[in-house]
Amino acid sequence: MTHPPRSLHPPRSDPSVFERADTGPEPEPHAELWSRHAGDLTRYATLLVGPHDAHDIVSIAFHRVTGRLDEGHEVRNVRAYLMRAVTNAATDQHRSQRRRQERDLRSAIVSDLRPVDPPPGTELDIRRAVAELSMQQRAVVYFTYWEDLDSQQIARL
Repeated sequence: MTHPPRSLHPPRSDPSVFERADTGPEPEPHAELWSRHAGDLTRYATLLVGPHDAHDIVSIAFHRVTGRLDEGHEVRNVRAYLMRAVTNAATDQHRSQRRRQERDLRSAIVSDLRPVDPPPGTELDIRRAVAELSMQQRAVVYFTYWEDLDSQQIARL
């Protein structure tokens, strides 16, 4: 399904969608919110986690946000809130994968821990590892190592 350019979409207020949701249990406000933001959220999630996991991340984030909104939490900028939820879901996934990898690595470590030279292709492995970082993590690496900023300076960005 192709969508017209953003400029052709009439501006709509996300909060009004949820004001209508307060009148009863109808799924339409969620569907409208999904149709309005799913494309942008999926593109953003694809940058963070890649194309294979992007839809799952967006679904998780959307479920979390709509649950919070259904509970009555007020949000001034629903799009920004959804984007932050995608970032959080991607971060959760990354942490979970990292914990799983660390656990698997610990279980695979043998008792013979002699120092060895890095195997050929290590640089390629490093490049792949960096490519697997989220966009936020890549930004932190860039500002830390190339711009020489400390964590407080990065946090202010």
